[in-house]
Amino acid sequence: MRLKVVTAGKSRGIGDGLTYESDDQVAMGTPVKVPLRRSIVEGIVLGIHEAKEAEEFDVKRIQNILCEKPLLNEAQMKTLHWMADYYCCSLRACLSVWLPPPPWSKLLPRKKIVYQLVAEKAVHGKKQRAIVEFLKDRERASSSEVQTETGASGTALKSLVKAGVVREITLPESEERQRPPSFNAPILTHDQMTAAEAIWNDRRPSLLFGITGSGKTEVYADLIVRTLRRGKRAILLVPEILLTENSIERFEKLLDRSHIAVLHSRRPAGERVREWRRIHEGHVWLVIGSRSALFAPVTDLGLVIIDEEHEWTYKNEQMPRYHARETAETLARFAEAKLLLGTATPSIESWSRAKEGRYHTARLEKRYLDQPLPDVSIVDLGTVKFGSLYPFSPPLLEAIEERLKRGEQSVLFLNRRGSATALLCLDCRRRVVSPVSQLPFTVHTDRSGKPFLMDHLSGVQAPLPEHCPHCSSSNLFAVGAGTQKIESILGKVFPSARVLRADSDTLTSPEQMRLLLKKMREGQADILLGTQSVVKGLDLPNVTLAAVLLADVGLSLPHFRAGERVFQLLTQLTGRSGRAKPGQVIIQTFRPEAEEVKRAARHEVEEFLDQEWKLRLHMQYPPAVSMIRFILRGNNARLRGEALKLHIEELSRKKGQEIVMTSSPMLMAPGAYHVLVRGFHKDSNEIQAEKYGAIVDVDPIECF
Repeated sequence: MRLKVVTAGKSRGIGDGLTYESDDQVAMGTPVKVPLRRSIVEGIVLGIHEAKEAEEFDVKRIQNILCEKPLLNEAQMKTLHWMADYYCCSLRACLSVWLPPPPWSKLLPRKKIVYQLVAEKAVHGKKQRAIVEFLKDRERASSSEVQTETGASGTALKSLVKAGVVREITLPESEERQRPPSFNAPILTHDQMTAAEAIWNDRRPSLLFGITGSGKTEVYADLIVRTLRRGKRAILLVPEILLTENSIERFEKLLDRSHIAVLHSRRPAGERVREWRRIHEGHVWLVIGSRSALFAPVTDLGLVIIDEEHEWTYKNEQMPRYHARETAETLARFAEAKLLLGTATPSIESWSRAKEGRYHTARLEKRYLDQPLPDVSIVDLGTVKFGSLYPFSPPLLEAIEERLKRGEQSVLFLNRRGSATALLCLDCRRRVVSPVSQLPFTVHTDRSGKPFLMDHLSGVQAPLPEHCPHCSSSNLFAVGAGTQKIESILGKVFPSARVLRADSDTLTSPEQMRLLLKKMREGQADILLGTQSVVKGLDLPNVTLAAVLLADVGLSLPHFRAGERVFQLLTQLTGRSGRAKPGQVIIQTFRPEAEEVKRAARHEVEEFLDQEWKLRLHMQYPPAVSMIRFILRGNNARLRGEALKLHIEELSRKKGQEIVMTSSPMLMAPGAYHVLVRGFHKDSNEIQAEKYGAIVDVDPIECF
């Protein structure tokens, strides 16, 4: 038998494994030890094939099998191979997300030693007689149980084993903990029950399209219970590590915490290994975590839920550059498990699949207990005289003051931290951009207090222009502010208000997010100011005002997903207000006529999705066509990129394929270059990107 083994070493050129020989039957996913050069190293069996009659090279034999039970099951192995093929990367790269770093021997099943009475011979000594009497009344017991109950030493127990009175038995530690746990089934509304039934009875992946505050989490809980009743297990993915603590709190009411595992990259390495072992040994029935939790070693997988499926954070931006949605769909298919995607603002990709019938769609069209959606108003910042309070408009300040008087809470969203600004023309509503990067300049002040422009990408500096370079207007204004500046203004205007700030400077762990939400729910804060984490799935009953301070951030980016992202953020923000009391939402913008802003204000989600989907089809952008990005870094990145581009053009001509290709420096990575291809079919492995030193990014989220 020939085995393809991916070794623990990091030698280049053997990322897809080496061939070894074995006379024993070995399952895929089994850990082994194999010779590599002059060392013996660990490896994982990722392929099995019959030996050829005549080999062109000597095949070494595996040294030994570390464990009879594979570390990955059949569905996981098939998904791993699919990832390597679809995302154009090595098996070793894919294995890195499925298993903790080597040594893999630390993942082997733990053993439990128990003792059993086999013969009631005459024994000498008070302690030995006590052991025999204790074991008479039970089938078996551990050494610690024997010693605690009898006071005997381990030496006395070993003497009885040697005499043949007691038998020592080695068992897998998890043997006695495989039964499904007890749970507290949720109580659903009629609409929630209808959605849950429809999802459960459809074999296709399901898109749960529910407005903000409609109770999608209760539907998740019901489906998890149904899965547990079948003796199956579940995985729940959340879009951000910071939100895991918020999710755990809800599901601890469903089943005991000991049956839940939490996986994300911010947990210490030792904790992640312990959780991995608990899951692999069958102690865990529900795994909750960020996108990496999809690769938990869950046995008997019956359900995968992706909450807020539209979030771009489900795309991994390191090798392997997988998307959790595509990978989860593949894993669920191989495991014969149910896949559920939940959101109030579906991604255009998922919406397209629902339209085409590839995904089943279930809807929740009302808020929980028929709570009305909040009233939304748009403030045109181009008409506001700010003074020193930019970007606060008078209507927003009045609304915040009203909440403070009523003892209610406000959520303020800003799409950036820090305190930087850009220069905007209030007549043509366009930003002043750098001629080098084509990105908006940032406004800074020198030591004397004189303002100047700076391009952070190229380092180019420029004086503030007197006139707009686009329309020659002199009506220029420094716009944009960060959370630090906003917090300072709030402290001056509302000195008695209790303000919590939630951004990457103040939140570095899920525990900090849990404490922040606890303060909000217990009424220890009046205003929550934050970046994207404050708009994602938070249920705060006393919040009756939600406001986006500057909706324009992102609208001007050179990206085909820019409008979709802004619409999703605005719609998600409206969901934070009025979940238990009548609510209000204020959207401040310099571009009140933008389609994304108007439709978000009118709660026209489905209308926006249909419009954007048709536009993508017309313009031939994903999901209408496939897209692949080739990233080149280091010496001669541009020259290698241009050579790669010529190679792709030649391949497409031979295949008769119509493609659209662009190439340019990567704006977010100085010294790097990328080639973006639309329309190239999935046999992109033929491109041989490694020959040009290029990283392959299939279905990229970022395109610059």
